[in-house]
Amino acid sequence: MIRRSPYKNLLKYEKKLSTNLGEGERFFLHYTLIQAKSNLEIGEKSDYFVSPLLFFYGLVALSKIIILMKSKTIPREVLHGLTVRVAGDKSVDWTKDYDPRVETVLIKEKGLFPTFYKAISPYSLPEGEKYTLGDLFLFLNRKTSLDNLAIHYLILFLLSMLARYEPQKWGWAYERSSFSRELQTYLKIVGRDIYDLWREKIKL
Repeated sequence: MIRRSPYKNLLKYEKKLSTNLGEGERFFLHYTLIQAKSNLEIGEKSDYFVSPLLFFYGLVALSKIIILMKSKTIPREVLHGLTVRVAGDKSVDWTKDYDPRVETVLIKEKGLFPTFYKAISPYSLPEGEKYTLGDLFLFLNRKTSLDNLAIHYLILFLLSMLARYEPQKWGWAYERSSFSRELQTYLKIVGRDIYDLWREKIKL
């Protein structure tokens, strides 16, 4: 059975979302919606080696739209506002099972993620707050002060950084680690999850 892509509806929201926006903001909205749609659609069809990057940048585009709608200004941040911290020695002993759950993301004071988080949550995230991948997966199934869309943002940032800069770690994590099943399931559903959560935030 062929699953129909829901992302085509993204472009239908442009007219509603562009109300009360200036010309520059309308152009930004138009092309950012296209970017989000393209990344999410291609992410679902892509090999796992590149899909984290596509899903992450699809979510980045959706996040920028949320910021635009909340502030009526185009987000200009060029920094992620996040960085990766590896727990322990960076070298991996391949005779043992590398556990991707120890990979850690650190939140910085300035950048796109802190700006996005302020737009969606009444809670503040202090600079230096950090989470492991294992923590974040647990948070998805629990009620926490960390918004679910933000949790996906942090997870996809971590996975995209592994896929981009440490392909041997990412390949092992996805194919051979004790966390493989969770990662494989996650990448099958994350696109639609973040799309649905975004629609709730944007009130569509």
